Amino acid sequence: MARLLAILFFIGGAVQTWFDWKNTISQADPFRFADIGNVWATIHFGSLQVLQPAIERYIGPWLWEQVIFRILLLPAAPTLFVLAVVFYLLARRKARKNR
Repeated sequence: MARLLAILFFIGGAVQTWFDWKNTISQADPFRFADIGNVWATIHFGSLQVLQPAIERYIGPWLWEQVIFRILLLPAAPTLFVLAVVFYLLARRKARKNR
């Protein structure tokens, strides 16, 4: 399962890198990665709008301001690549344990 997640995160990172490259070329800007919040808003803005008040109301505003907001500002493609590496290493570790 971890290997499958690693592959999916890697593919997601590659696709997002392609979209980022395509967007920066079309705008004649230097290359930059889109952040997670912008990608999420592009895919489904309504769920992002609902998430903030729900977290602030039921868990606490500190979680949104200190954790979630900072995560949403991370670049999407490199984050996906890091998650791919983490899950790949977990899969390798599990495979070694089973030997």
